Amino acid sequence: MKKKILIVDDEEEILAFMARFLKRLEIDSVTAVSGEDALDLYKKNTFDCVLLDIHLGGMNGVEVLKSMKKLNPGVKAMIITGNICSDLKTDVHSLGVVDYIQKPIDLSDFKDKILTYIK
Repeated sequence: MKKKILIVDDEEEILAFMARFLKRLEIDSVTAVSGEDALDLYKKNTFDCVLLDIHLGGMNGVEVLKSMKKLNPGVKAMIITGNICSDLKTDVHSLGVVDYIQKPIDLSDFKDKILTYIK
């Protein structure tokens, strides 16, 4: 069965880039440009992992992840951010974050992380 990932980022170029890359890895993806859209999709679908930008308009990534955790305590998520700080790691560690994807995205690192966490 094909794996499916939810990508949440308010930058449409990032969404399109990640979706194309995942397609080459034969991984299905669904995209959302806001936390609210992501939660609607998450309620209606099953995902193997969520790639979640921390800085979104409206709800931020931490709020989205907290809501997802209430719906599914076993949610697996990777945070997408330009700045991985220790405060962020502390805030989201208990919410199901398995790793971080640093912007700008290194494709080799991204591929390794995706294939590691969606087995």
